[in-house]
Amino acid sequence: MLEKYAHVFPAMVTPMNEDGSFNYEVAKKHADWMMDNGIGGIGVLMAAGEYQSMSLEEHMEYVNIMVPYIKQRGASVIVGCSRERVEDACALMNNAYKAGADAAMVLPSFYYNQSQEEIIDHYTYLNDNSDLDIMVYNNPNVTSGITRETMKELYKLPHVKIVKDASMVIDVMTDFIFEAEQAEEEKNVLCGCDYLLYQAYATGAVGWISMTANILPKLSADFHNAMIIEKDYQKGLEIYKKLYPVVNMTERYPAPTQAVKHILTEVIGFDEGICRRPRREISAEDKAMVVEWSQIKELAKTNKM
Repeated sequence: MLEKYAHVFPAMVTPMNEDGSFNYEVAKKHADWMMDNGIGGIGVLMAAGEYQSMSLEEHMEYVNIMVPYIKQRGASVIVGCSRERVEDACALMNNAYKAGADAAMVLPSFYYNQSQEEIIDHYTYLNDNSDLDIMVYNNPNVTSGITRETMKELYKLPHVKIVKDASMVIDVMTDFIFEAEQAEEEKNVLCGCDYLLYQAYATGAVGWISMTANILPKLSADFHNAMIIEKDYQKGLEIYKKLYPVVNMTERYPAPTQAVKHILTEVIGFDEGICRRPRREISAEDKAMVVEWSQIKELAKTNKM
């Protein structure tokens, strides 16, 4: 097991002021709170962090401030570095490497339906042009899906260390886990679908890229520890059942970033601010609905404040 990646990594939302600028004070407080509640890794500028709505320069600025801040607390950091142009993704990776990040999470290019050979070329370019570890991100809902045979080839790249599977299909994740176990070098898989986390860990995933951990860090960390450290799957199942209202909401509600920011602001107490275009603020009715759906007011009591 690659221990620095065997963590829950909250896909951290990015606090923003009314003018769209970054609110670093809130970002640091939120990160501190999650780590104080047992979180051992942070995901910076993943999809929940609205990286798609940022320029390359803004991305680099945020990484250069937040990655060293988190690293000095002893947590691992994975930075979302996906871009349509592989050269841009590589530039973001190299900046994250200099800032001290442990790995980059990178999708295949979007929009264009890549062949499996083109996906291999994409990650080979990243492998050959950056010294940063790579987390291959399989999400066929937003770009070309990665087959088991292709993942077997990607595992041969020395900088490919981990995979995030967000296919929402447990047998796909299981295929990637089994291929990782057959790889010549150590490779690991992290769950990328919140409501499949128990099944993923029970099958062999070593960590979790999590929207839920933004708002329930202690319970998320407790689940991970039960499954990975204690090997107590019954305890893990009971914690998973407690988490389920939130993991169900974060995966099935169509605007999860807005929902998480609203809950953090109104229930937890962090002023996360606005979301950038094209995201719009959700309605008052939806705000009330996601709070009720997630049962967060009661579950939030499990966090240390």
